[in-house]
Amino acid sequence: MTGAAWDGSSVFFGSLVAVVVAALCSLAATQPRSGGRRVRELVLLMLSAIGAVVTVVATDLVVLFGGLVLVTVPLYAATGGRGTRAVERAVPGFLLGATATATAGYGIALLYASTGQTAYAGLGRATANPLYLAGLALLCAGLVTHLALGSAARPSILRNVAIAAALIRLVAATRNGDVALDWEVTLATLGALAVVVAGLGALTERRIGRLVGWALISQLGYSAIGVAGSAAPAAAFSLAVYAALGIGIFAFVAVLPEADDPTLSDLAGLARRRPVLVVGLGVLVAGLIGIPPTAGFIARLSLFEAAVRAQLLWLVLVGALAAVVGAASYGRIVLACFAPPRLDAVAPPRARVATAVVLLAALAVLIVGVFPGPLLELVQTVRF
Repeated sequence: MTGAAWDGSSVFFGSLVAVVVAALCSLAATQPRSGGRRVRELVLLMLSAIGAVVTVVATDLVVLFGGLVLVTVPLYAATGGRGTRAVERAVPGFLLGATATATAGYGIALLYASTGQTAYAGLGRATANPLYLAGLALLCAGLVTHLALGSAARPSILRNVAIAAALIRLVAATRNGDVALDWEVTLATLGALAVVVAGLGALTERRIGRLVGWALISQLGYSAIGVAGSAAPAAAFSLAVYAALGIGIFAFVAVLPEADDPTLSDLAGLARRRPVLVVGLGVLVAGLIGIPPTAGFIARLSLFEAAVRAQLLWLVLVGALAAVVGAASYGRIVLACFAPPRLDAVAPPRARVATAVVLLAALAVLIVGVFPGPLLELVQTVRF
């Protein structure tokens, strides 16, 4: 396909997209809802999967924009659900998503106006000028805004994996060309802001969906640290861990009784009723915090090592402090499961598929944490 590359990076991120799509489809197919709504969600997921693949293999701005539209619009529609309240909740996110896409599109237009071409390779050979820099800034602003939107929704994992992979390729194209832009300060600042804001935002949050969203934004912030340190393999490793943790945590939320917006108090007594499930949750939360021997710890270690090599010691300090705050914030999810059950508590359904996804994700996070070698070797193919 013109404007796309099928290299080691495309294979790795494309495979990651396939795993995420398979997990999301299995969760969507087993949710207690009408057949028409289930089919609608599965169709939207498959459309977004096509857009995600186009996004991760794109080496042309036009192809990137097409993939971005295809991966985001169906997912915003899938997140909205049905009913008046669901639509009302979805409208702000849809409008912000449309604004982010328009911002990225305007940035692409400016880049074309300043370079006369849309291929990534042409960006690296362009002459740095205000129009070029403004276009690149708007494009990245649009992509980063998408990463921050709707992170408390399960389908956001697919979108975020695709857009983060596209950002890594885009940064590499403009960092290694004739006009080698210095992304270090920008990406380091974005990463630091993400982990700090997410940690502080989660401190007082009691809604489980919002807590999960903050945790996953923090994980993306740590991935940005790897890109700032010119360590694409470390960022790819972190992104794979992000996908596993996100899928596992959202599968756990799917096990909870059908509720409009579950809070920590809804987890009371879960350790007594579903101890195996809570053990899997504990492993996933340990991965989110970055505690050994989980894959989250290996990812955090490799990212901090990249930051040290790039002489970004201040970023390591910020990341370490944010990890401590995150431990206090996200550890509450597990502790809430050990609280005495409420008298009016509703026992969670068995949800065998969702429970299996939780346990498989936890097992993967644990195995990669103990034996990280194979995945670390695999991410070495992520070179630009």
